[in-house]
Amino acid sequence: MVTALQEIKTADLFATPPNTWWERWICHVLSKMTGRKVKTIHWGMFVAKDDRGWIITESIGKGTALTRFAYPKAYVYRIKDIGRVTPRRVIGVHATYGELPYDWGTTIFWTGLWWLLKHYLGIVIRVIHDKAMNCQEWVVLIAYELGVKLIPDDEYPMCVNLENSKYLEYKEEVSQ
Repeated sequence: MVTALQEIKTADLFATPPNTWWERWICHVLSKMTGRKVKTIHWGMFVAKDDRGWIITESIGKGTALTRFAYPKAYVYRIKDIGRVTPRRVIGVHATYGELPYDWGTTIFWTGLWWLLKHYLGIVIRVIHDKAMNCQEWVVLIAYELGVKLIPDDEYPMCVNLENSKYLEYKEEVSQ
């Protein structure tokens, strides 16, 4: 159980709860569609701790970024069976893909279409990977580069399948 930011390890994931009305609405819709309570909206990864707190990697409006953990509340997930990961290794992955822009809608459209076709018509279309990344795609890519596939290849990264990934262990909520 993580109770303080000091207990977090490099490569632990964080997920924030919805804060705005539209984030709460998205989580509500996903909960109704999937039949599972969706409690997160934004995902990122802890990289390194220094004297000013945790440095994280996330995909935000400007694209993939190394920045500071400054969220008032988040849920912490540990990647199972990943072993020890150094900050240098995560930064290396970030450097490889760090130019990827933020995905402002392509993934949302394809994810919605994929989900509707799969669950209502039984048709599974292939997952399309483009050069843009939303936050959930970003943590899935980093974990994959670190040796762990968080979700099956035939699924789009969504908060609901990350929250329920058998490769993630929910640790606890942290607050600043």
